[in-house]
Amino acid sequence: MSAMRKKPETKYEMKPTEISPFAEIAGEDVVSFIFEHAPRKVTTRVAKALEHYTRARKLVDIDEEMGAIRLIAAEEELVVAIFEWLKLKEGHFPEHKDFMRKFKNHIVKLAFYPTLAQFRFILGDMLEQGFTMDGFEDVLNWSAKPVIEGDRIKLAILDNNGKELIRHNPLAVAISRDDIPDDEIVGALLKEFTGLIERQQETTLKAFLLERADYRNKLLYASDAGSMEMGERLTELIEVFRQTYHDLLWTLAVLIGVEPAIKHWGLVSQFIGLYRCALIEAGMLRADNTVAEVQ
Repeated sequence: MSAMRKKPETKYEMKPTEISPFAEIAGEDVVSFIFEHAPRKVTTRVAKALEHYTRARKLVDIDEEMGAIRLIAAEEELVVAIFEWLKLKEGHFPEHKDFMRKFKNHIVKLAFYPTLAQFRFILGDMLEQGFTMDGFEDVLNWSAKPVIEGDRIKLAILDNNGKELIRHNPLAVAISRDDIPDDEIVGALLKEFTGLIERQQETTLKAFLLERADYRNKLLYASDAGSMEMGERLTELIEVFRQTYHDLLWTLAVLIGVEPAIKHWGLVSQFIGLYRCALIEAGMLRADNTVAEVQ
């Protein structure tokens, strides 16, 4: 009779992290801020995302499909890092337990960034291109840039000469439209989101989100029709994902460095509302915010 084999022991460790690949994308100050101020359960996900990205770059012209899978995995790990922070600070953010319960599902993780991309003009384009304040359009153009103050991130408001005027909580803002009541903004954003996908991808929002989540499976597994081949070079995908990582890293840093001014108002509340609507469209949640039985 053969002896019983001892079950191998699983050991977890936090490897030393060389942050330069992510620092090149989001800035060394931002990446360092995350590792210095986030707890281990968040930084381990960021470190794993960084590992996936670093290894993906080494697979160019060697194993491009595995490189693409690692790029996708890096995105998912950054989304989970954000989820973990939201769970730790649930008292400061709107209700999110419905989709958090499905955090291992690829659809839930890979629907996050397309939704975030709808908000880039506030968190990204606004900072780069500047904006005008109501009542002062003809007097002064304003621009803004994020600044780190110890364990906080603020938005520095600059005049058109680059002089800093005030520092502002970047989450103490909300999307508003003159002709749309505040409680209908998320619905309007969903309509815009759906229209954008239909125009750019020529498909429905649901089909787009499901196809995005299934891409890795099609690279890994054959179907009755055969095997899928990548339509892009890995170098092209890396450039696309660099923008994704930039936005997710900045989002995580802002959430770590700032708390919403009001729990159920503002940018975070509107984002969670739109993200929830996207997951309902994808069949992951029901309209009553309960979890759908989708594997």
